[in-house]
Amino acid sequence: MPPTNAVRRDRLADAAIGLLARAGARGLTHRAVDAEAGQPPGTTSRYFRTRQALMCGAAERLRTVHFADLARAPTGPVEPTAVADHLAAIVRTALTSGRVRQVAALELYLESTRRPELRAVLTEARLAQVTLMREIHWAAGIDLTDHQASMLITGVTGLIVVALTTPEAIGVHHPEDVADLVRALAATAAAAADGGRDLDRDGRHAPRTRHEQNE
Repeated sequence: MPPTNAVRRDRLADAAIGLLARAGARGLTHRAVDAEAGQPPGTTSRYFRTRQALMCGAAERLRTVHFADLARAPTGPVEPTAVADHLAAIVRTALTSGRVRQVAALELYLESTRRPELRAVLTEARLAQVTLMREIHWAAGIDLTDHQASMLITGVTGLIVVALTTPEAIGVHHPEDVADLVRALAATAAAAADGGRDLDRDGRHAPRTRHEQNE
């Protein structure tokens, strides 16, 4: 059984995230993580037995940090613009102080196309993100369906990827340039929720919202 020192485990996972961003998945080894984290040789392999376990550990750490950022959204009765502003701030952070985490996440998503176990970890995190996104909008009186929340997350994720890789293609020359783009995505999701149930990818009505279920 791996050691239970949570602080050291997080430190190792953070080191793995830094390596993924700087050297890519090929540069992620137990020995490299030991050196990156300033730990004695063999430390990382005690916490993450295999390279796949190390990648899954990095993915779980990314989830924890990202969900903590999302959960800082305004609570209680708030204006919809407050939620949109919070999402815009998260995207700005993704392009600045959180850039390393985002690049590492991209590396893991690419690796997940070849690693089913890693894909399962990332899929579970994405599904949980849909629930959290709905809860955040609920505070502003916006009752997104799972499909609407998923499409908003997909739009924001795509925006981050393009802004990191080919920003000129969408007119992003500075991190501040993404704010209006994020607000537009949030407004589209809010309008869909306000206009009734949208259609899913098969052209069927999406599941009923909480308000509708309670009527």
